[in-house]
Amino acid sequence: MKTTSYEISKKLAEIGFQADFDYCYRKGEPERGVWSKSFEVTCWDGEDISNYYPAFDFETILSMLPKEIKFKGDTYYFWMIYSETSNCYIVGYICGHFRRAELENYKQENESLADTAAHLLIKLHGEGLIKFEGKDETN
Repeated sequence: MKTTSYEISKKLAEIGFQADFDYCYRKGEPERGVWSKSFEVTCWDGEDISNYYPAFDFETILSMLPKEIKFKGDTYYFWMIYSETSNCYIVGYICGHFRRAELENYKQENESLADTAAHLLIKLHGEGLIKFEGKDETN
């Protein structure tokens, strides 16, 4: 199963994103991760969890994206499509036939769909369209 990359996982942690996870990266070691199916306490193998960045699968990120959002007076609805023209997946929001670059993200080569969806989540947070519990409105 593909999860968010080290850099995306780090950015998600920085903006306060929290959700269940089964995998994480040790901070400062992007090539090294640790699996866990029963993450229940604040320590892991004797280390404090603050030494790790949680990684998330596509389904987890997808479940955290709003199904609809208000943007510039209109309601946009989540969608995901494979574009033959662009030869890639697009995740974003659409209002009728109208799309907004601010509300979508294209899958990049060698990127997991988890990263693609997470880029959108980070973008929406940066635009102030979604907030994460425990983070102030300026983050």
